[in-house]
Amino acid sequence: MTELLHAQLTKAIIGVYYDVYNNLSQTYPEFIYENSMIVDLEQEKGIPCVQQDEYEIWYKDRLVGKQRLDIFVAGEVVVELKVAERIERIHLAQLLSYLKTVGKEVGLLFRFGGPEPEFARRVLTARAWEKDIETSSPDKLVSDEDLLHPDLVYDVVGGLLEVFRALGPGFIYRIYANACHHEFRLRGLDVAPRRSIRVYYKGHDVGEIKFAHLQVADQMLVFPVAIRDIADIRIENLKDWMRHRHIPLGILANFHTTWLEPVILRV
Repeated sequence: MTELLHAQLTKAIIGVYYDVYNNLSQTYPEFIYENSMIVDLEQEKGIPCVQQDEYEIWYKDRLVGKQRLDIFVAGEVVVELKVAERIERIHLAQLLSYLKTVGKEVGLLFRFGGPEPEFARRVLTARAWEKDIETSSPDKLVSDEDLLHPDLVYDVVGGLLEVFRALGPGFIYRIYANACHHEFRLRGLDVAPRRSIRVYYKGHDVGEIKFAHLQVADQMLVFPVAIRDIADIRIENLKDWMRHRHIPLGILANFHTTWLEPVILRV
């Protein structure tokens, strides 16, 4: 029988998870469980860990940001914790993204906050990545019926898919914005980063908020986001900003997903 990669190490980590799960309330925030696992791993098991360390995220030879990971055990196993009702597909895809970040193969995902313990083990392979990070093509996602600047839309959507295919989900939105900026430049697009938008309420300017997005020439605004529910973004607020900039076309892309499906905006 073929032995699992890092079998003894992952067995020890899983045992620690059960100890923490069985000895703590399931009502705590994530950092409590994380700190508790560190206590057992380092002090009782003598296994070295790195907690909440920052790792550089690169996209096509360009540094696009830094991301913190929960626990990196013995320089080999990525450990991610979730306080949730259940382990979801997006959580597993994120774990693969983090494995790619540190260049390691084995990851463990542990869930807290429910009536029963639940965990998953993932090994980063090309097949696993293709299974969990689904992508399509611009032709399948974009209808050219009444499309404004169709060639530009196809190129931008193709760039968004390329970024998602490379990075996967799980990162903060600024990382995706930086990666998209780099990808669009590689494609020869006239793109400029924008760091904020102004918010309008009943026609009144009510203030400015930080919101990294991209302007492509004078034709399009691209809004890369990474949020659990895209419905939390009110599309009309983005359209107000587009009107203020006198730009008739926009694309909203949510990277917190296992299937990227950009939304085209018109004003």
